[in-house]
Amino acid sequence: MFSILRINTATGEIRTEEFDSQEFLLGGRTLSSRLVSREVPAECDPLGRKNKLFFCTGVLAETITSSSDRLSIGGKSPLTGGIKESNAGGIVGTRMAQQGLRCIALEDAPKGDAAWKIVVIGKEKTELVDGGFLAGKGVYEKSELLSEKFGAKAGCMTIGPTAEILLHATGIACSDPHGVCSRYAGRGGLGAVMASKKIIAMVVLNDGEVKAEFKDSDGFKAGSKKIVQLLKENPVSTQFTKYGTAAMVDICQALKVLPTKNFRHGVLEGAEKINAQAMYDIIKERGGEGKTQHACMNPCAIQCSNVYPDKNGKLLCSPVEYETMALMGSNLCLKDLDAIAMLNRIANDAGVDTLDVGAAIGVAMEAGLVEFGDTEGAVKLMEEVRNLTPLGRILASGCRIAAKVLGVRHAPHVLGQAIPAYEPRGTKGMAMTYLSSPMGADHTFGFTLRDEEVPTSKEGKVALSKKFQVIGSRMDAMGMCNFVRYSVRNDMTPLLDLINSRYGVMIGAEEFDDVVKETLKIEHQFNTDAGLTAQDYRFSETFYEEAQPETGEVMDITDEESALARQW
Repeated sequence: MFSILRINTATGEIRTEEFDSQEFLLGGRTLSSRLVSREVPAECDPLGRKNKLFFCTGVLAETITSSSDRLSIGGKSPLTGGIKESNAGGIVGTRMAQQGLRCIALEDAPKGDAAWKIVVIGKEKTELVDGGFLAGKGVYEKSELLSEKFGAKAGCMTIGPTAEILLHATGIACSDPHGVCSRYAGRGGLGAVMASKKIIAMVVLNDGEVKAEFKDSDGFKAGSKKIVQLLKENPVSTQFTKYGTAAMVDICQALKVLPTKNFRHGVLEGAEKINAQAMYDIIKERGGEGKTQHACMNPCAIQCSNVYPDKNGKLLCSPVEYETMALMGSNLCLKDLDAIAMLNRIANDAGVDTLDVGAAIGVAMEAGLVEFGDTEGAVKLMEEVRNLTPLGRILASGCRIAAKVLGVRHAPHVLGQAIPAYEPRGTKGMAMTYLSSPMGADHTFGFTLRDEEVPTSKEGKVALSKKFQVIGSRMDAMGMCNFVRYSVRNDMTPLLDLINSRYGVMIGAEEFDDVVKETLKIEHQFNTDAGLTAQDYRFSETFYEEAQPETGEVMDITDEESALARQW
């Protein structure tokens, strides 16, 4: 049996329910999306009382399996108007499993003048306690206060001041193994949804006593060792171990899809100043608290995260990931890793998605508020966000809203969510994924880039995108890190055998993919019911009219083709 803890944020009622269905067995996005589909009216106000927020662990949470403790958070997105699943690393999934929980649900919403509350979950009880002392503070200070009050090993989730005032490009920060709330479920505005329920933080105490039980303990240990072996033998995951996701800077520069100057270009002159080798060398040279390898969860054989230090060797930001390096670096024509790390830190502290706000700053630069390449100006714009100025509120509302307010037509988004760090006119496979994701533009939804023989051609990209939508969704369905997919993309047997060793439930590869495809179908149906149409699944018109200079390509994917990629 699997437990869901339901918390009514209006009445304070708390109850636990148990289920033994396959979707609760798998957990992750399989569970979060199905609960959203069943329990959230598709037409509801995302910030109203009818929306719910679901926090779901995966099938192998709190075991020795590498990279298996990610947390899926689901609800209706205020940013896209459709269904949303955003996931994060950290220790929250582990702590939930130790409390015997597969899912936590935040339901209903109190009146707007209600006091801020913290949900505290422990082995003895769950309670809502006063959270007013956190109000208005940045995420880093909130994190410190939560650690002082509940212990550094508690699994904590909190939101920034931008979410407190219900801005749309806000995320939920989860604590890492060191007790710092720096692992973000950043996309889709779910931070604002949490704030709409007047929950400023959730804490899962480190007193859980539920241990994972196994039908075949020896088989599970052997299977977990097999996963580590596969990760260490795979050239992609081993590259991430040394350089982290920053390795994508050179790859995308070579393919001419590195977002540059508000997605006008795909190549940045001087990109070598902000690539993986440059970051690796800086971290090694400065030493101190810097780390080129770092795990966002335990255990993890990949360790693609990092700790970026300032010039004195003190922590500046952890992690600095490729997506942020592109959206807050090359996209703004910045060539200073210290500045990018500072923008990242301010964004984390304010509680905003670095992709959507990075894209919004790119829009602001195109509007002439700051020059492209102006490091000091970019930092000032991020400080506007942290200080909640009128301009800062516009930027923290995301790329689409910022473009409308500032009068910029070239707005890089789909469904209102900013395009990730792969310029779509130069990689039609990724473009097809953006146009077919029910979550808004999302690279993890179906990552095709490494498998596109001719990236600039749209031929065969419906099938390619759908193939990788299934591959990526497998990981989300199980609460696994997406980078594990490289080692099991052609054979899921090692992971499915682990499910059998733990639970005594054999799920075949075809049956598992049927579950994944059914989840995709459910997500798209929710969006249809929410009123999203083919006209919403488009890039801004400029992407279809104006060629990317480096490739000469325009967006030529039709509504009919992207619709095929959304059919399951």
